[in-house]
Amino acid sequence: MYLIKRLFALLLILTLLLAIFFAGRSFLVWLDSAEPVDARSNTETRSNVQWLSSEKPLRFTFSNQRTHSLRILSNAVFDQSVFLELPVNYAIKYVLYDDKGDVILDKTYHHASKLVNNSEEQQIKQIIENKQSLNVASGQSFYLPITHYPNAKSLDLTLIPEEKSLQGVVVRVHAKTPEQNIDPLNSWLKRPLERRRRATDYLTMGENTLTSSEISNAMAFWWQKIAPQGIPGIDFKSDILYETLPYNVTTYDFSMQQHDLGAYYTELGLCASIKLDVTDSLIFTVNSEQLLPSLTWYDKHQFKAPIPISVSPTDSKNSYKTELIDAGLVTICSEEPLLTNWRTASSTPILTSYAGSYLVNEFASVDFDIEPNSNLNIDVRALQSSQLNVVIYDERNLAIEDYTVTLKGEVSDFDRLITDTTQRQRVGMLNSYYLRTPDNAHHLKISAEKDVYVRLKSRLADFNYQRTISHQYLPEPINGFYDIAAWYEQRAANHYELTQLAHFTNIRTFTPPKEPDLVTTFYQSKELFAKLPLSNVALVLSPDRYFMPKLPPQVFNFGLYNKNNYSSYDDSEDNSLVYRLTNKSSKEVAVSELSVEALKQLQSQAKTIYQNWYGDRPWIKQRIYQLDKNTPLTLDFTKQQRPMSLVFKVFRANSSEPVELSLTQNADYKAGLTSEYSIAKQRFMLNQSALLDAFLIHPKNSQLTSYPSVTQTITNDIAELHSLTLQTTDTVWVSILEEYPLQEQKVRWWNHEN
Repeated sequence: MYLIKRLFALLLILTLLLAIFFAGRSFLVWLDSAEPVDARSNTETRSNVQWLSSEKPLRFTFSNQRTHSLRILSNAVFDQSVFLELPVNYAIKYVLYDDKGDVILDKTYHHASKLVNNSEEQQIKQIIENKQSLNVASGQSFYLPITHYPNAKSLDLTLIPEEKSLQGVVVRVHAKTPEQNIDPLNSWLKRPLERRRRATDYLTMGENTLTSSEISNAMAFWWQKIAPQGIPGIDFKSDILYETLPYNVTTYDFSMQQHDLGAYYTELGLCASIKLDVTDSLIFTVNSEQLLPSLTWYDKHQFKAPIPISVSPTDSKNSYKTELIDAGLVTICSEEPLLTNWRTASSTPILTSYAGSYLVNEFASVDFDIEPNSNLNIDVRALQSSQLNVVIYDERNLAIEDYTVTLKGEVSDFDRLITDTTQRQRVGMLNSYYLRTPDNAHHLKISAEKDVYVRLKSRLADFNYQRTISHQYLPEPINGFYDIAAWYEQRAANHYELTQLAHFTNIRTFTPPKEPDLVTTFYQSKELFAKLPLSNVALVLSPDRYFMPKLPPQVFNFGLYNKNNYSSYDDSEDNSLVYRLTNKSSKEVAVSELSVEALKQLQSQAKTIYQNWYGDRPWIKQRIYQLDKNTPLTLDFTKQQRPMSLVFKVFRANSSEPVELSLTQNADYKAGLTSEYSIAKQRFMLNQSALLDAFLIHPKNSQLTSYPSVTQTITNDIAELHSLTLQTTDTVWVSILEEYPLQEQKVRWWNHEN
């Protein structure tokens, strides 16, 4: 009886253990198969995709009555051995059939894909299959215009692998179908902000400038995902990958070796450049072990001569790092074709500029709708000499103005065009022309006999233009002062037609270094006693450009006084010293009035002493005038007295805050095309200069804050200059210099008096 009870108890325990085992196993299986409730979170977007086969085509059917075009978006799937920098090639064979099954179109489209780097700017895409995470490349896409094939009813896609490292390709297909909207504006506002932003990113001025027609066009069509035949479970609702992920298309259909679009291409005669706002180092990789670029630093103010930059290898292959570089411009040149990728040691983004341009020639011209009485900026590039024709039409399409310009074909040393095959092509040097349109102007036509790239920007004469001027980098606007551009880019009226003809392209532009401009003109200080009675004399640091020839110094040129190294001054009565006992006190004294004992005492007591008879003398003694805040200063001109330019130097006492300066020009302007343009109304925010210095020669209050100077060029589009009006938001000291081709013989006594 005892044994029976023990066996029965053992049987119950075994039964209980088996029940617990099976229940736990079922729980683990259920937990392992669990899926997220939401198809998309803030950091993840899910999409159903289909694998392409190289043996059996994947077929999609669609309505040729409602489908305007098809978008085939593919992602390459790599194995674990693929590096980020190395592209992997594959092709997709696509075949269009009609409703009878006959072939309408049979072609192959080539792709080259790279893995997407996991950074803040790009999103990693992964495919989870059989509990394995597969590496997925950035999306590649091409379009099929179904409107060109009205009988097309189905599409077959077949993979053509071209490299062993390709594990596979996944695709999804969207159809562009008309949207039935009763009220496009309300429907547009109901769209997610992300979709609206994406639809308007190509506009220069953003979403708020959309016209009603542009909104209607944006709402006229919708992209619908279509399902392949024989594959169930396609989710049309939550599959929004096409609308949300930023696809990084790095290459196009190509017939030659592709180049990285983000790389800088250089060769003999074609350089690139990088602007540095602050002191930093550059890190770059090259595609050749035998070749390195030559780097040169340029001072943007041209106070220092260009300096070659040395580099040293890093731990990574074909990677190099520069020495610490001051703020300025770095040029990148090579004698052989070379591709380089760049980044800064501080991770500061390196911005790349593009200029959207239209190609005009004997087969295609470009048309623009323009505003009456608007001002136009026509940027042109030509590799060959060509005749450029500009015709202005009125509302009745009658020509009212016609201009012809002969372009001299000159190749650019920095800008380049990137073709659909990712090859770089040389483009012409940028030349700008300006045109002031009449009050009955309606549209503009630009044509040429040979290839010319054209870009049009416009403005109205009374548009506000303002910018910040600073000798040092300012990361954020100060006092709510934002730069406002002078020109606004215009899109052609026949933009779509030119795009279809591949006559619209983005030209990658780089900033070239400033060429040394050996000035053969003369600057003369303007006398302002009649308009600004309160004046004083200041000593101003005014260094020359590095390339300027050394002219014989004048008595108003001063340099630091060195008691141990100076030339004799006994032969001249003009020798004088300016000395500063403190930061708030400075005086000038004639050397002839100083005894030997007084000179020794001055040397021991003065903080700094300046002299005017030997050595390097970058300081200039000049008269400055006090301009009260919000008080206009008008300078009148005649036909006989027309300077080439005016330079406005601004100083401020007892404050280093920014100064707002406004310039208003009253002039008559020439009609027709001109090579220069003058903005009538300008506004500047001047910030304290870290490169310049100045102080008043005053015994009690000598402190001054220096600001960058403002140059107003009297351009060749001005027929007659009547006046210039200067106004500031704060009380300042000003000095105005006029530029003339010949030196004035008049003795300006106020530069010599104390």
